[in-house]
Amino acid sequence: MLRIKETRKTVGITQQELAQKVGATREYISNIENNHKKPSLDLLERIALVLNTSIKDLIEDSA
Repeated sequence: MLRIKETRKTVGITQQELAQKVGATREYISNIENNHKKPSLDLLERIALVLNTSIKDLIEDSA
């Protein structure tokens, strides 16, 4: 699971704002946050950049 939704809410931006900043649709961001779609590495990098975090921090630690 990814921590995109949790991180996005902490940063204080909406799905629509995130989508616009990374070049995706709000629906696609919603699908990623709800684990219906998996983002490409490129998109994950852009999301991490917008959320001012690392890809590592967006990936849930299962340990």
